[in-house]
Amino acid sequence: MRRLFLIVFLTLGIVFAGFTYQNTHVRIYSDIEGNAHVIEEISILINDENSAKVYDSNIAITNDISSWKSKTNVEQIRYHINPNVAPIDNLKIIPLPKKRLSIINPSYEGVLRIEYDVKGLFNKSMVKPRTFYYTLKPEALAFTTNSKGDVVLEDSDYLYIIIPDDTEPVIVDPIAQNLNVLTKKDREFMWRGKTILEDFTFVYEYEMSLKEEVEDYFESLRDKVINYVFSKEGGYFIMMLFIISLSYLILRDKVKAHEQV
Repeated sequence: MRRLFLIVFLTLGIVFAGFTYQNTHVRIYSDIEGNAHVIEEISILINDENSAKVYDSNIAITNDISSWKSKTNVEQIRYHINPNVAPIDNLKIIPLPKKRLSIINPSYEGVLRIEYDVKGLFNKSMVKPRTFYYTLKPEALAFTTNSKGDVVLEDSDYLYIIIPDDTEPVIVDPIAQNLNVLTKKDREFMWRGKTILEDFTFVYEYEMSLKEEVEDYFESLRDKVINYVFSKEGGYFIMMLFIISLSYLILRDKVKAHEQV
């Protein structure tokens, strides 16, 4: 029995040793509703043919991060957005075909792409008529943190935030590492490890056009009317209106009949 356990242990060790974590790239594509689409790419090194077969067989498994983590023993395979702070939806896990790195040695690179939508990743607030600020919730980022709660990017971590073309950055602190000076034309911001995002603040703004404001007003008005019609109070109102209309028609017919006599 002890010998059997030893064989199983050594076999698992060989499989696990065949995978080496490399890096994680997290790209956050924000919108003008305070939500975002996130694409994570986690790169792993595949060191032997047995592990390559494990990787290929796991390609058929979708939307199951725990299975990938258990098969590779790579703890870094996880979400980097906290779903308890910003709910995750429309999850897709797409393992990309492995790439051979060496003709002599059986080594490959595998990339696990994780895509999902995030609700309420940014706090949306109106700062003046037609102008909105979007402030990132740093507590929604599920990277390592220090004792102060600041986000800490490890050596292999890359974080990107991409804002819509019709928006402008307001505050980016600390400044993104791909920029020297923040300008209104900047749309993509990148940080990489080893970096501490101390008191991380990221704010961008969107100014709604007059046409959009008018359309938004009438859409809001339409929604209010529809909600009222299908509410309990709206049902009573419609019933009263029906009774009044029916009473009017009956009374009108009686008046006409009396005039004809």
